[in-house]
Parts: sequence; structure tokens; C-alpha cells
Amino acid sequence: MLIRTNLVILLLVYVALPGLLIAEWSSPYFVDHPLVGKIYSPQQEGWVTAEQVNKAIQDTQYLLIGETHTNADHHRGQATLISSLLSDQSRPRLVLEMLTIELWRGKPQTWSNINELKNTLESVAKGWDWDIYEPILDLAVTNQLPILPANLNKQQRNYFANNRNCSIKQNGKKIEFCDTISAAQKNAIEKLILDAHCGYLQPSQLPPLANIQIAKDASFALSLYRAGSKHKAVLIAGAVHVRKDIGVPIHLQNLGANSISIAFVAVDPKRATPDEYISSAEQFDYIFFTPSERNIDPCIEFEEQLKKMKISNAG
Repeated sequence: MLIRTNLVILLLVYVALPGLLIAEWSSPYFVDHPLVGKIYSPQQEGWVTAEQVNKAIQDTQYLLIGETHTNADHHRGQATLISSLLSDQSRPRLVLEMLTIELWRGKPQTWSNINELKNTLESVAKGWDWDIYEPILDLAVTNQLPILPANLNKQQRNYFANNRNCSIKQNGKKIEFCDTISAAQKNAIEKLILDAHCGYLQPSQLPPLANIQIAKDASFALSLYRAGSKHKAVLIAGAVHVRKDIGVPIHLQNLGANSISIAFVAVDPKRATPDEYISSAEQFDYIFFTPSERNIDPCIEFEEQLKKMKISNAG
């Protein structure tokens, strides 16, 4: 089968990120930040080129690409990384965080019409801005890349929030995530959740939310593992999910599979060095720095809603 490379992506060449094929940033904020357009390797403690990243991912069976869901540049960059894996022999499976296994069951794996695909995605995965995911969807349609689900449904999330079980099973494979995630790692997840809610959560809410996060990561790992049994598999998910120290890669490793984890990260004007964006060298294999889609601290932007949420939960 001849793989047809997306022309739109190919036209975006060598301006902002040499080799990453992004010509103009979609995100308007902090474009002049010193980290924008650079790629950092925490393990090497230094900068790398897009060509080096592309070379590194060619032999991996499992590629995890993290994002900020609302940043269009992240999806453009993800599509370009995926396109670098395409060949007549390689047609990677795309596993999406946004799709629940239950609701996507029975849907086609490959699509020939992007409008039909987007309409279906909008009907089964409401609340996501599928327009900004178009570079990935277009690449999938053009090259007939299977699109697969990974997420738990609401009932399953509630089940794990109540701490009734620590076991997830799919297609004969099982993860006992209470044995996979240490107490220290769970504490780190709880802190991230608290920080993401700007400190407005009640302490009693943190363990259930952490349980949901861990269960979702285990589900992502099982879905990705199955997708990559005979082909390369790529996970598209939020950046926290692809963290090697607390996320999906831990569960993949428990299944006997190694992976490469890449995060697209929007810059913050208060943080000028790569070390200010990571807590350890084990967090990601590579970090791509991009402009931001927002210029207001979400803790300020959503302060009133967060306060009301805390009062409601306290009562």
C-alpha cells in the first residue's frame, strides 16, 4: 500500500522547528519566549534536533505523545511526528484518550471521509474541539490509519473513584495498578491534581481523583499494548498521562513493553529554563516547547468557579 503523505503538513517546513515542519504558530502568546521552537532531552540534559527525535522514534513499537488539549500547535506537531513513522510497511495505530472504549465499540477503525469522521467523533466524544485535531484526523484519513479508543466510561471512573478495585482487564491482559503505582507516585499524582485545581479541592477528594487518573492510565496502557501487538501504536493524550514516572509508560513496562514518551509543552513567561518545567529526568524522553494558546493564568481565569466548587464539595 502506497502511503500518501499529507501535503498540507509537508508545506509547513523548516521555519520554527527545523525538521518538525511547523512554519507558523497557531498559538498567539509568548512566541518570543527563549524556549519556543526548541526540543529538550531531560535524560541528556541538553537540546536535540527534530531529526534526532525522528531517528529515535523509528524503532519504537509504542510512542506516547502528550499535549495540552486546547493547543492547536501541539496537534500539528503530533501529526508531523506520526507522519515520520509512515512508510509502505508501517501504518501505525492511533489510540486516543478522548474516546471511551464503550462508546467507540462498533465504529470503523479507518475512515475515508474526514467530515464523517469528525461528525462521529463529535457525537461520541462531546466537549472536545475536534477542529483543532484536524491535522491528526486528516493524516489518519489520508493514510488509512486505524483510530482506536482507550478511555473508561463514567460508570467505570466512578467505580474506581470509590476504591472498590485496583484491577483492569482487557482481552486477556490485566493490570493490578495498586501494585504498579507506589505510595510516593500516588502522592505525586494527588499533588498534580491539587495544583491543576489551583488548591481549591478538599483533601478528601484527592484520593478518589488519583484513583481515576491511575485507572485511566492503566486502561490507556492496555489499549495501546493491544494496538501495538503487530503494528506500531501511538497514544495521543494529555501530557500528564504520558509521564514516564507516574503515567502510562509505567503500566506498559509492567506488561513487558518499552516506550518513548514525548510532551508538547506551552511556555510560561515565568519559567525561562527547561529545568523549571520538569521535576525529574525520568518525566519525558523529549519535550517540544511551543507558544501558549492562553495568556491568563487559569487559576485567575476560573477562580470564581473553583471557589464555588470548593464550597459545594465542602457542604
